[in-house]
Amino acid sequence: MKQSNTLGKKHFPARKAALWMFSALALGTLSGCGWFATDEKAQLEQQWLARDQQLQQAIEQIRSQGLDAINRGAEVSSVTACVAEKLSQDPLGELIQVDGVLAEPARVSELLGQIQQLLEQGFSFENAAALLNKGADLAAYVSTLIESQGIDKALADVEQLLKNGTDIKDQQLGGHLQTLLNQCRQSPPKGNG
Repeated sequence: MKQSNTLGKKHFPARKAALWMFSALALGTLSGCGWFATDEKAQLEQQWLARDQQLQQAIEQIRSQGLDAINRGAEVSSVTACVAEKLSQDPLGELIQVDGVLAEPARVSELLGQIQQLLEQGFSFENAAALLNKGADLAAYVSTLIESQGIDKALADVEQLLKNGTDIKDQQLGGHLQTLLNQCRQSPPKGNG
């Protein structure tokens, strides 16, 4: 009795089609979750940072060493010290850890509302799946806040920001953080004459 080989040449086109369909499904899923938009935001962020090498170096140091470490060890009066101080004082400053955040177009109030909703729900696999469906960026923002502050403090800070009638809520997140960083740009030294 001869057994048929289901992986033989006869069925190869079907396997190739199945692989193509799986790839298309994966691509659609990742696009819907924001994976490719994140790359675009990271590129836009790099273009913005490329305009000022000192700001770019400050952000790279903060992302590699952490905001607290830079805050403690940066040279006084340096651009890096200024950036670390401004970000530490801002309730959303910790989000600088997320690649592409400086190009985030979403309104702060909308993001905060989504973050608050997710933090209040607590962690479960269903909530994790819902978080990924809302986008990779939102997932990164939530995890960064939880990692840096813990769930309770992150939730309290988000609730406080939502309650306050500050101008920050109407700004785009990336624009808000860019404004903070622009305050640290080095102006050319003035002459003594």
